[in-house]
Amino acid sequence: MKKLVAIGFLSLFVLQYAGFYAYYGSRLLTIHQEMSVMLESIPDNKLEKILLSTQEFNSLDFDQKEIEFHGKMYDIAKIEKHPDRYILYAVHDESEDYLLYLLDEIIKRSGNDKKPVSSQLLQFFSLVFISPLLNFEFSQDPPKLISLDCPTLYCSFHSPIDSPPPQG
Repeated sequence: MKKLVAIGFLSLFVLQYAGFYAYYGSRLLTIHQEMSVMLESIPDNKLEKILLSTQEFNSLDFDQKEIEFHGKMYDIAKIEKHPDRYILYAVHDESEDYLLYLLDEIIKRSGNDKKPVSSQLLQFFSLVFISPLLNFEFSQDPPKLISLDCPTLYCSFHSPIDSPPPQG
């Protein structure tokens, strides 16, 4: 039971700090799946044509049929190669643009935080919960023998003063 409580608290703290990144990753996977289904069903006349020279095409960084072009994310349906140029048929992925914008804003705002750490938080982190042992003693005396005549848990109570039995 204690392990479950400890795991629960640990996961709560991890989700607090890494929760956004877990949301970001899961949302990104969902967007990729939605776009791959959409690309299969969309007609060619609804796709955007992106004309690129061979040099521009070679300088692009493809990631799972996805490119960033002029600051926007595009999912590529098909690529036509011509002798001097490439034609990419793609769909602008607005959902991924918004998600990347959200990530950029959070990173910028966290980097711009110039507030000092509060004194109460610093005091909390400076607390010592387990006191260290500063003095180690090594003894040369032989260990004391423990008497096993009467274990302390099962000894009967003996009054040090003898008293007469109660009068009834």
